[in-house]
Amino acid sequence: MLLAVGTVRLPPGDVPRAISAMAHMVASSRAEDGCMDYCYVEACWAEDVLDPGLIHVRESWGDRAALDAHFASAHIVGWRAT
Repeated sequence: MLLAVGTVRLPPGDVPRAISAMAHMVASSRAEDGCMDYCYVEACWAEDVLDPGLIHVRESWGDRAALDAHFASAHIVGWRAT
């Protein structure tokens, strides 16, 4: 199992506008083969209470091949473009 932990930085004012793209990313990622967990902290894409716009992320994958496939998926490409 691989555990990926990190952050995404957004301008604080853009967080409400980004929610639909985040929700699509979570739902699409959870449907991928090898995805064991795609939720962050206690809620998906949890915004830091002390640092607005800082989003904490955590996901786990069955193996490196599953994570590599995730990074190559269409929804990741779309998220990066968004």
